[in-house]
Amino acid sequence: AAVAAGGALPFLALALASAERTRSMLERTRAALGDAPWGVGVLGFADEEIKAAQLDVVRELKPTHAIIAGGRPAQAAALEAEGITTFLHVPSPGLLRQFLAAGARRFIFEGAECGGHVGPRNSFPLWEAQTDVLLDFLAKSGPGTAGELTVLFAGGIHDERSAAMAAALAAPLTRAGVAFGVLMGTAYLFTEEAVAAGAIQPLFQRRIVAAERTDLLETAPGHATRCAHSAITEDFAALKDGLREQGVPDREIWEHLERFNVGRLRLASKGIERVGDELLPVDEIRQADEGMFMAGEVCVLRSATTSIAALHDSVADGAAAWLRERAAGLRTALGLTDAVEEPAPAPLRIAVVGMAGMFPGAPDLAEFWANILAGKDCVTEVPAHRWDAERYYAPDGDGERTPSRWGGFLPEIPFDPLRYGIPPASLASIEPVQLLALEAARRALADAGYAGTGTDHARTSVVFGAEAGSDLSNATTLRTVLPGYVGTIPSALDEQLPRLTEDSFPGMLANVIAGRIANRLDLGGANYTVDAACASSLTAVDVACKELITGTSDLVLCGGADLHNGINDYLLFSSVHALSPTGRSATFDGAADGIALGEGVACVVLKRLADAERDGDRIYAVIDGVGSASDGRALGLT
Repeated sequence: AAVAAGGALPFLALALASAERTRSMLERTRAALGDAPWGVGVLGFADEEIKAAQLDVVRELKPTHAIIAGGRPAQAAALEAEGITTFLHVPSPGLLRQFLAAGARRFIFEGAECGGHVGPRNSFPLWEAQTDVLLDFLAKSGPGTAGELTVLFAGGIHDERSAAMAAALAAPLTRAGVAFGVLMGTAYLFTEEAVAAGAIQPLFQRRIVAAERTDLLETAPGHATRCAHSAITEDFAALKDGLREQGVPDREIWEHLERFNVGRLRLASKGIERVGDELLPVDEIRQADEGMFMAGEVCVLRSATTSIAALHDSVADGAAAWLRERAAGLRTALGLTDAVEEPAPAPLRIAVVGMAGMFPGAPDLAEFWANILAGKDCVTEVPAHRWDAERYYAPDGDGERTPSRWGGFLPEIPFDPLRYGIPPASLASIEPVQLLALEAARRALADAGYAGTGTDHARTSVVFGAEAGSDLSNATTLRTVLPGYVGTIPSALDEQLPRLTEDSFPGMLANVIAGRIANRLDLGGANYTVDAACASSLTAVDVACKELITGTSDLVLCGGADLHNGINDYLLFSSVHALSPTGRSATFDGAADGIALGEGVACVVLKRLADAERDGDRIYAVIDGVGSASDGRALGLT
């Protein structure tokens, strides 16, 4: 009642109580609390007969809330159907994923710092892992899902600092709309009301206040109970060691230890023991010598009693004040100004009205989409005409050799130079990436319906993400610098290396990827190529959206083009140990061992959404926002 009066939600542990005992406790609690919310704690792993009898009473008397430790989603759903808000203890990320898939939405994440039965993970690693699982779940779920979730952190929470730390860790969840709270147990053992109401005996509280360490009483793997150190925890350890020395089987050891523990919490906390069908009082000497003082690590951190009101204030308003003060102190120490919450920017509202692309195993978008639907793996071994795997590949490649001979390679893409007014004789001096980007841009413009001769392209711009250099520029550079090292180029090599022509200079410049598109398609807006390494095409999207938002362009051909699968690229990536020896990228996976290189050319046609809707364009998608940032003085340079 004192917990409820203090604004919190009290829970009544049913443990292994009989149906009669359960009914008595629930009726008395309901009478004491009136209309205030309250709940019961049920052991999902208890004997089926005991558990069924308890749940019958719970369904009849209907507390507002329930907690099931070691329970399953189906058990929670049955109580939820009766109007009882039900939480499940979830000790691991794998189990949380299963419970989410089964429809459960209310959880308790209790770390091993707690008292009583403990799980396998300490609080902060558990809370962090479970938060990541929930955020991943929300990212894949529809709007409104966050509002269905409620989580309680437990295990070691008892004061301003611990509650503030839990709240800070849960911030991504609360920001997403998930309801969050904390669950405390051991902290209440320090309250004056716990003794005054008879929940525990004075000796129990004195021993908890004086505790300097806790012990885990493990009866079997995965079955451990945390208690304050006492004579009985020493006796337990001695009994366990003795049984092992005698060669007693593990099952029998478990049975011995479980029998040893029976009734000792009641003896310590209530000062009574069961004799036959009666509960009889014991003196404080036996209570101290034979009782089990079950408590969490909090008992080592606190050294004085408190009141429920003071405890609640410390983990609520006190924690909020502590967090604000600590954050202000850190900002001052780091030379940061006070945080000012910036208003969220308005959505960009940029429409994608056309697109085209060429990818490994797919000369066009139709084939690319078919490959996706079929789950086709388009990573292959390097084609022989690209580079010689026999010469350059070695499983333990160290920069002189590559540990990967796999990649995503474009198929042969037909290109008609005369269609673009390019003399066929010029092709040998032009990087293929320029030609394929031109082809992709033409296809995308046609897909958008703006390829006709009557279309005004005075305010149509081109922005492509790309990186300079490829096999042609490498070979041309070799012809240029080799004589400085060896004198005359050997005749056999001289015949193979490209010769400089009037087309070579523009044919190898990365900026001409966009320039050639603007020139050949007669586009009058801005044109430029951006290079941001692996983020080049996304950076092009960012720049293209800004062209449209600022009003300097009405239509933008935005693309990305990369044909860097030459041997030079493989050896460079190999020199920094970035290539996957298996030839497969495994993003965010524990099996990840590097990246796989791939080629591709793609182009989208972007237009302000309002203009696209006005003109009746087909709209594939809408871009609401693009963000970019750097890590400052961190490990990365890109």
